[in-house]
Amino acid sequence: MGRMILENRAWRRDVRRPLAKCTGAIVQVAASRWIRITQDRSSWETFAFQWASTEKLDNDCSGRCDLMFYHHRRVEVTACVHIARNTCSYLKVLKRKPRAHCSRGSSTLLRSALLLFLASAAAADLFTKATRSKADENNLKNSVFDFIIIGGGTSGCVLANRLSAVPEWKVLLLEAGEDENIDYDIPAVPTKDYRPILWNYRTERNGYSCLSRLGGACEVRTGKVLGGSSVTNDMKYTRGHKKDYDGWHNAGQLGSLDWRFDNLLEHFKASEDNGDYDVLMNTLYHARGGELRVQRFKRADRFVELFTSAFAEMGLRTMDINTNVAEAVVQHQFTMANHTRLSTNSAFLKPVRHRKNLVVMTGVTVTRIIINKQDGSVDGIVYESEKGKEHPAYAKRETILAGGAINNVRLLHLSGLGPSAELVKHNITVLRELPVGSHYQDQVTTGGLAFAINDVTPVNEDTIIKDFKTWFQSRNGPLASRGINQLSAFLQLYENDNNAPDVELSFEGNFVRSDKFLLTNISVHSIEEYTMPLPYYNLILIYPVLLKPKSKGKVTLNKRNPKYGRPVVQANFLKESEDLDTLVDSIDIALQLLDTRELKPLVKFAPVDLFPCDKLRNREQWNCIARHYTKAMSNPIGTCRMGENSTNSVVDYQLRVHGIEGLRIIDASVMPTHVRGGTYIPTVMIAERGAKLIIRDWKENKGQYNSGR
Repeated sequence: MGRMILENRAWRRDVRRPLAKCTGAIVQVAASRWIRITQDRSSWETFAFQWASTEKLDNDCSGRCDLMFYHHRRVEVTACVHIARNTCSYLKVLKRKPRAHCSRGSSTLLRSALLLFLASAAAADLFTKATRSKADENNLKNSVFDFIIIGGGTSGCVLANRLSAVPEWKVLLLEAGEDENIDYDIPAVPTKDYRPILWNYRTERNGYSCLSRLGGACEVRTGKVLGGSSVTNDMKYTRGHKKDYDGWHNAGQLGSLDWRFDNLLEHFKASEDNGDYDVLMNTLYHARGGELRVQRFKRADRFVELFTSAFAEMGLRTMDINTNVAEAVVQHQFTMANHTRLSTNSAFLKPVRHRKNLVVMTGVTVTRIIINKQDGSVDGIVYESEKGKEHPAYAKRETILAGGAINNVRLLHLSGLGPSAELVKHNITVLRELPVGSHYQDQVTTGGLAFAINDVTPVNEDTIIKDFKTWFQSRNGPLASRGINQLSAFLQLYENDNNAPDVELSFEGNFVRSDKFLLTNISVHSIEEYTMPLPYYNLILIYPVLLKPKSKGKVTLNKRNPKYGRPVVQANFLKESEDLDTLVDSIDIALQLLDTRELKPLVKFAPVDLFPCDKLRNREQWNCIARHYTKAMSNPIGTCRMGENSTNSVVDYQLRVHGIEGLRIIDASVMPTHVRGGTYIPTVMIAERGAKLIIRDWKENKGQYNSGR
């Protein structure tokens, strides 16, 4: 092993010199297979690829070669150069002394079909032709992909659709939850409370918020199902305001210019299929032809109309909130088709599940990203189909993280990416110092503000069963709507240069048995527990949603069980007094609805038990209620925020993780600040833009991936 051995003499002249130049180490060349070794934290892992040379390669790497696992398919030569660089790093692992990087000219070593055996103590573990079984070959073949997408949620389904549209790219999508079923498709069913399809996180106790919630903590519920939170949210099509996205641009940082609203509008419109012609007339903001059908419900009950008239009496006009207006009363558009919920799973993933280059795995948990310690590149991931039963998967091009603002933190920390002060507590080797988990934010509201309706038609079990049958048979009837939830009001509370809303008054209906009001006031917790579909209600809950919170928190690993335990969410809701003031100011406006001509005869303040705030009055009482009955909107962002450097951001403006090659984060966690609306549609937009960035890097730029390190 003290020299290079060339089994095929015909290769000697063309291969030996550039190969030695590139690696500067002892290798063995034979036959037409190449096996390389990757280093795990505790063990060696091996996998093999088959390769066949094609055209002659120039020294400037302008040619092409075939480098696919166990079958022949062309890829760009620059991808082969990337592999060559990895070969150098693996030789470093073997404690040889190779050159730091392979030069572009040295890629001519890829000219011929060859097998590289890396001499090491682990050589006995390599699969040889004599010992390798058919099952081993299949496992190796099936564990190698061009792109691995971690998380089949709102963003992941969009990415799987866009990337698998390139036939020569093999894509793996991994999701911890299962597929959605038809029960979740009914618009009137409040899926956000259905725990089997939710990540049920809880915030840590603090002295600012959630004081009277169970355990002194707020719940943060995000989707654990194919489609993610697009299966569990309220389906509203809200993009946010122009000011939000323009605020992501930082002067002097050219990369942030691409995130200004005018540059993002095309990505919003790319997936939109708007079905309301009065809205579609504004072609600057809206489009048709995308995968995501958007329209209003045909059915709107009388209280939607009454509250709309009441807001008009207060001076609010009915407008399209997606046209950058400061104030409006909105009868929302929803992501639905034929009165059926349209999640990103239904819109983007299900129509392309037949693609042979797309593999979707559900019920699996990714526990670690495999990162090469020598050059900071990502080789793949480790996932579990059962607790403790690990399987590897390898990515030749990129691994994409789309697990959400909380789950992303756990996986990155377990993989050695994050604040060193946090990782050392769990004996995790720090591979890259990054502020992963910092800058956590979520939109918040408060419970306790409820209006009781005087004149409501009684609802019995037979009526509900009949309405369910109607929906299943014709997609019609009361269940083809969301009741008062179809209405919102966006308010600008303060005069400033933003000219944008500060608060959304969101409405939800609930049905509470009248006998519960006879003996005592009903608790806040009781009026928030849904017992019937949304269109049946005798109580209207008004949630003033803080659209641009100032308070920030952080997410860290579970102290007792970092790998499987729920991450620690220190949300710090309402820590900034400005957040509390904004909420209470909006409540004052909501209470004015009781004095309007339209609602005064029909609606009254509900007798809700507001302990321990019941003895207080006026503003002091609402300050108390907001702190005790805080409610998270489950729109977490910011834990992997984008920015120019690794000091205060995790990814760059191309969504690439700072200092790590082959890893991107594409979901709501990269948002630096909240937008004035939900995170659903902005996340779809981020996925659209992220997919275009990837395609540009690997197709248009001929694979010139740059990690931005």
